[in-house]
Amino acid sequence: MNKKDGILKLLTAVICLFSVIIFALTASGNTPGFVVKCGDGIRTGINAVAGALHIQKSGENTKEDGEAEQEAEDAEETEITEGPVREKPVNARDLPTAFAIAENTLFSRCKKDIVCANATLYAKYSHDASLEWIESIQMQEPVLAVKGDYVLISETGAKKISLYRGKRLVYTVETEGNIYTADLSENGDVIAVTEKEYFKGQVVVFNRRGKRIFAWNSGSYSILDAAVSKGRRIGISLLSTDEGAGSIIEMFDANGKELFKTDIFSDTVFFNTDFNGENLTLLSENRYVCLNKKGGIKWEYDYGGKRIIKSCRDQKGNRAILSENEGIGEITVITARGKVYPPIKTNSMPDAIDIDSGRVAYNNGRTVYITGYNGKSVISAEGAADIRRVYITGQDRAFCVYSTAVQEKRLKK
Repeated sequence: MNKKDGILKLLTAVICLFSVIIFALTASGNTPGFVVKCGDGIRTGINAVAGALHIQKSGENTKEDGEAEQEAEDAEETEITEGPVREKPVNARDLPTAFAIAENTLFSRCKKDIVCANATLYAKYSHDASLEWIESIQMQEPVLAVKGDYVLISETGAKKISLYRGKRLVYTVETEGNIYTADLSENGDVIAVTEKEYFKGQVVVFNRRGKRIFAWNSGSYSILDAAVSKGRRIGISLLSTDEGAGSIIEMFDANGKELFKTDIFSDTVFFNTDFNGENLTLLSENRYVCLNKKGGIKWEYDYGGKRIIKSCRDQKGNRAILSENEGIGEITVITARGKVYPPIKTNSMPDAIDIDSGRVAYNNGRTVYITGYNGKSVISAEGAADIRRVYITGQDRAFCVYSTAVQEKRLKK
């Protein structure tokens, strides 16, 4: 072999090695400083991690490409950073984090951060919208609930229940019948309303180790909802059609002893039950009621004919109710003790509301607002796109969910 042939072979080897390195970096997504714009067709950090985990990628089997492009254009080509990118631009906190199927994902505040879940993933974002971790799951029509340190992900229309403590899976169990709805207590007890053959539903409770500690079958009335308290009181809302549509409430302890059963609440269907301490709260389309430990009405709030649009509560039991009054939105705060504040007039109909630590958040299109319970001391910020959901994460901070991204916004007067 002459000298010229040797040099050519050496150059060929170097070029091949260089090509392999570039290909590997590109395939792994480790190209530095990668920033995408909405108008360029978003590939998210969720997708990158999902690919590594061999789970369904964000955006598959969701919106058509044309719809996604239109939503991207609506964001006015605002720059979006990928969740897992390590080297962020200096102004990364001001940029949304891309999440292609954010609109079709469930979110909930977990202390100061945000957890989310859909059929294939369970993930956590820090309050500033940085993706902290992601886990692969398989859930049919998931239900997401958070109480204290525990996170419940269950599936509507199927039988799986999974309890997490942060990122760690505590247990997974299956119910006998398909699940209608599920919730949990601050202690990690999980309650589910399920189908039951030959009955009008079953209520079942699992403790935080996954052991079934309570089961009750309804033979007379369909079960609307159920809740379990920290002290393991089990409140059940039943649909009565004896005198038109109404509700009957039954309360049990974990040993199956009936503590009380109310008369029929006529013309009132309580579709949501929850506990403020050991007092049971009941939400319907026309009134909000709190029952004491003996089943008596401790306090109640009547909507006065207003149409309820949506409602949310914080971990302390304070609730915000969005209603429509002559074409505009009103948010009424009812505290855990039953104090009712004058309605906060929103001028338009919000798509999202939240309540936490003495503050209320709502949106008007792309603008997010935070105010006190009395509607005063309003602060606001403009989002990068139309806001689908919003969560208070600080005195002047809000976690905004768009159709294809998430973002923390700092609000000012």
